[in-house]
Amino acid sequence: MDPVVLNILTVAIEEFAEHGLAGARVDAIAARTHTSKRMLYYHFDSKERLYAAALSHAYAQIRRDTPEPDLDVLPVREALRTYAGHVFDIHVAHPQFVRLVMGENLLGGRFVREMPEVREANLRGMAALARLLQRGQAEGVVRADVQVLDVYANAVGLAFHFVSNRQTFAAIFEQDLDPA
Repeated sequence: MDPVVLNILTVAIEEFAEHGLAGARVDAIAARTHTSKRMLYYHFDSKERLYAAALSHAYAQIRRDTPEPDLDVLPVREALRTYAGHVFDIHVAHPQFVRLVMGENLLGGRFVREMPEVREANLRGMAALARLLQRGQAEGVVRADVQVLDVYANAVGLAFHFVSNRQTFAAIFEQDLDPA
């Protein structure tokens, strides 16, 4: 990827994660990337397309930077623990991604709905989990009625909730919830 575009996307992720689509400022992105609004519009046409590109890049970056563990080689229970830990670690390591996805959810999933590459990458990621659950069901370790989307949603939900609510929980319960 062109280093200029990569720099713009990196800064755009930060800006959109911090302020959302409505509050993010193209001027701020231009200033932080030492470029101009005109250059941003040259590459992305509009603020909305820049946001969509940043969101798509953030999803791809997560997949690229944190490859799925090989669940097929582990015993089922250990593989499930590994999977849950992996999902948790991804979210804790990428709080900007969590905030960006929170913003996209507030927009009703409007942009991610138009990103088949995000859908396909997530479905590929769930394939290993599906194989694991099928193996666990065949061995009698996992209940027959457990669905892959339920396990995925629970793992992501717990990790996402921890990251998205860490500050309020820390304040309310007067606890340091920094996982580091």
